[in-house]
Amino acid sequence: MHTLLILICTGCLLFGLLLAGIDLYGQVHQSEHADIICLFGAAVWGDTPSPELEARIMWAVQLYHEGRAPVLFVSGGPTGSSLSEADVMSAVAAAHGVPRSAIIIDSAGSTTASTLTNLERYMKGNGLRTSLMVSSPFHMARIMILAHLNGITAFTDPPRETPITLNSQQNLRSVVREGLALLKDLIVAVISPD
Repeated sequence: MHTLLILICTGCLLFGLLLAGIDLYGQVHQSEHADIICLFGAAVWGDTPSPELEARIMWAVQLYHEGRAPVLFVSGGPTGSSLSEADVMSAVAAAHGVPRSAIIIDSAGSTTASTLTNLERYMKGNGLRTSLMVSSPFHMARIMILAHLNGITAFTDPPRETPITLNSQQNLRSVVREGLALLKDLIVAVISPD
């Protein structure tokens, strides 16, 4: 019983450290230029981005206009309507001055892992070497770990603030979810490293 208690306490401590690392990593901003900006999807309400997704889109648009990368890769899966998350992100980015010719739409990126697989294929097929990753701060650690596992040279630059990061309860919930998702993705990578 004593050994079990020690194991449980150790597991909780390690998971707590993982969560702290995820939260802290979300504050990392690498002011690099890259070949492409990868914008990760989030909830869409009809044909409108959720406030969290809108914060991501507007940040990616700002980075594009700053000249940080010449191409915007928008990735997000089905929404339940005729538009994918990627379609909605593309429309908003175009409405804010990103030329449609500079936007690559990946409507098959329904998970973080699938987005990174699709991004890696696109980059390899087009001779691109570096990507600037844009998502919510709580999402960045998992993105960067999975990007590394996919062989993508990636830089992180999340928005400084999003609706979720401004709400401590929602942010904690999101960080915990990301911790669990990271553990799941690492287990999948070990079991099927294809």
